[in-house]
Amino acid sequence: MSCTSAVLSSSSLWRRTILSKNRLFRQPSHVMMRGFSTGSNSAATKKAKVALIGSGRMGQIRASILMANPRFDFVGVVDVNQNGATELAHKVGVNAYTELHEMLEDQNGQLDGIVMCSPTHTHHDVIQQVAHHNQNNGVDAQVAGIFTEKPVGESAAQIDSLFDMAKTANLHLCCGFQRRFDPSYVAAAQAIANQEIGTPVVANLFFADHPIPPREFLLQGGDIFLDLCAHDVDFITNALQDDIISVYATGTSMDKELQEAGVHDNAIMVMNFSNGAVATLFMSRCASYGYDQRCEVFGNNGGLLSIQNQPETTTVLSNAQGIHHSRLLHSFPQRFAQAFALEIDAFYDTVFQLDEWPITGEQCVKVQRVADAARESCREGRLVSLEY
Repeated sequence: MSCTSAVLSSSSLWRRTILSKNRLFRQPSHVMMRGFSTGSNSAATKKAKVALIGSGRMGQIRASILMANPRFDFVGVVDVNQNGATELAHKVGVNAYTELHEMLEDQNGQLDGIVMCSPTHTHHDVIQQVAHHNQNNGVDAQVAGIFTEKPVGESAAQIDSLFDMAKTANLHLCCGFQRRFDPSYVAAAQAIANQEIGTPVVANLFFADHPIPPREFLLQGGDIFLDLCAHDVDFITNALQDDIISVYATGTSMDKELQEAGVHDNAIMVMNFSNGAVATLFMSRCASYGYDQRCEVFGNNGGLLSIQNQPETTTVLSNAQGIHHSRLLHSFPQRFAQAFALEIDAFYDTVFQLDEWPITGEQCVKVQRVADAARESCREGRLVSLEY
């Protein structure tokens, strides 16, 4: 059994027993499923027809998950890169399209959802097209939801407007912040909610990326604040149930060419919360030893909560030469494989209005504003305040 299949086989049970305890999902008091009468349990067996937009790295990850999840009928891949669309579509046995409107017309009002893994600058046009489609079709022919990789848009203002656009078009817009679905981060958030460490006072977050991205990617827009901090900022603000009111950030570059271009491959953020808590976030592009993702939260009862790294294996060899552990997991597809699968599984429940998506438009806007503030702080060398 593949890793993805193993994850999905127990995903529904895990989601009910873990995620619901963390109040990430809330059952609506009145359930009306697309194409079904109120109170029907048919959605438990009805497959959701979904299409994928984007055939790059995340698109390939999401495609594998969609194929492995029996709740979905994966019908097509859309990408302006015809070779990319054709190659991925052939691999998973679905239709390939180069234009979104062609796919929507081909599905003839039967499409339930879209998983969007295309570059951020394309998100506005995709959401606008789908919103227009919904506004020109009856409820049974509308697309119910779009799952999108972060960030939803290119700016806080655009993100806000896209959520408004989606709401007007009866379209669920679901942003994927994967730590909301990762078992370790969910358990940590639950421990904080249960006041196991009292009131959080200080949090230290650590994000060291592996492998090192190509220099060309970093030079062409791989800003460390806009690209890396979002998941941790979303996690810590949700876990602490509080807003960040100021940010100070600084950075440096180990690569001379990046340094000359003003691009940072290492950076630190210090974030102050409205309740007095402080969080630091260290980010690096340069980990040579594996994908390093850690978190520590210290509370006012003297307790410490930590999320540790996941190694490739838990085998430890102790002998005369020392104590030997395996390497850390290679990168994010391995570390967050279960979270990625659970995100897509939860998207089904949102499409059929069985559960609300846990991440709101307001939260997405706030995360973007914190990232923008960190970038501004690093550029100008000053503390940047945020008002809500």
